[in-house]
Amino acid sequence: MRIMLVRPPVPRHTIGLKHIMICEPLELEYVAAGLEGHEIEIVDLILEKGLERRLKKFKPNVVGTSCYISGVNEAIKICRTVKRWSPECRTVVGGVQASQVPEDFIDPAVDCIVMGDGTTTMPDVVTAFEKGLPLENIPGLALPRGEELFKTPPRAYMPAPDSIPLPRRDLVSHLKHRYYYLWNNPVATMKTTWGCWYKCNFCYTWRITDGVPYSRSAASIAEELSQIEAEHVYIVDDIFLINPTRLGELARILQERGIRKKYLVYARADFISQHEDIIAQWAELGLSAVFIGLEATTDSELDSMDKMATVDHNRAAIALLQKYGIDIYGSLITQPDYVEEDWARLKKFIDDNHLYFLNISPLTPMPGTLIWEQFRDQVTVSRRAHGLWDLSHMILKTRQPLKQYYRSLLSVYCHAALSPRRFVKLNLGTAPPVYTWRYWNLIFGAMKIAKSFYFGHLHHTKRELAYAEDRGPAFGHPLPASGARNLESLLPAARREGAEGG
Repeated sequence: MRIMLVRPPVPRHTIGLKHIMICEPLELEYVAAGLEGHEIEIVDLILEKGLERRLKKFKPNVVGTSCYISGVNEAIKICRTVKRWSPECRTVVGGVQASQVPEDFIDPAVDCIVMGDGTTTMPDVVTAFEKGLPLENIPGLALPRGEELFKTPPRAYMPAPDSIPLPRRDLVSHLKHRYYYLWNNPVATMKTTWGCWYKCNFCYTWRITDGVPYSRSAASIAEELSQIEAEHVYIVDDIFLINPTRLGELARILQERGIRKKYLVYARADFISQHEDIIAQWAELGLSAVFIGLEATTDSELDSMDKMATVDHNRAAIALLQKYGIDIYGSLITQPDYVEEDWARLKKFIDDNHLYFLNISPLTPMPGTLIWEQFRDQVTVSRRAHGLWDLSHMILKTRQPLKQYYRSLLSVYCHAALSPRRFVKLNLGTAPPVYTWRYWNLIFGAMKIAKSFYFGHLHHTKRELAYAEDRGPAFGHPLPASGARNLESLLPAARREGAEGG
């Protein structure tokens, strides 16, 4: 069969890193790897245009897409576009949001929702489409039926990770020079663990895998690294620096095979502060930057997140990484009750610890997290305005006026990252000199993000929220087939959505 895998574009309202980083569609590359024997094409709508033209040229039998919460409406737009092009073409949606909140994808244009590992589930789905078999017999699916979901029996999130084929990077090789992270260019994206060992209440990564992390072996990781052409490798595990035994074995293999890369990885502050030997070893191997979920500047805030770490861990980890010339990409979460003294404390923490690379996210209680029930009555943004659920918009009631909250958040970013003098003073390892075009190119991208924050409060107007809820023209003629939805039960829902301008 001909199968097209499509990455959705970034929604217009979404504030985030889209102006300073674009990474390869790793999840779709993994799905493609599991579909051996089929003709596969990946379309990256973040970098490419003309979906309808590509559909007419490739003529797929199946189109699959995946996304995070902010891309739900864009994924549904893709499915609707596909169905308008050809009602007979089957549509499949997957990814972390589909796994955790499949209800978000109920739509007449969506034939099937994969809850779990698409690499091993998608071949079963494609076989069912090809042979006319019922989807109800395939574990791990959610099938839209009107305004409800039919869920098939559960399956383990994924098999042993070493059994998963390596991602098909060749399918986006024509775009490889356009994938980058800040100044790391070009960059390859890699995954070695699915899930997480910790249970922070604002995160649902660990819940997707039922609290069970699935980790690849050191040998498997080294084999993939040996095949990656890019010098920079962004390992997207929630925590990569976690298992001393695996890290030691991997370091030995990389040294023996002469594999040398520049690594961007995630780690916890408490692990870093307690394992200087590992940090020193990986600094020699090419560890250039570490993403740390610092989250907060007070222990009380960290306790409220079930972080199981302290501010002292944060400070010690930052100092240790700086000792070995490793840049810190710090993640911080601001609370809805922040006032001027809280913003001042945040700036002081940034200055005291010489931080530059930052991702500051207003607290966002995602559906599926432990704190969702606690905060759901304080949510001020429609659940269908998915583009604003981007970990950058404030979707809760704030103590400050909303406009002031956004401006306060912006002032922290400007203080930390938009001063060339501060940039030079910090002497960052992964950054180019301030007089180069690469530096100013990133600054221009950062200024676009700053503009989004400056006008962020306007995204909450009735008109803009309606735009953020838009899913494109409704599709009212789903294909009746074994395992698909009943046509008559869907028509009323489709008419309602069309009347609402969905």
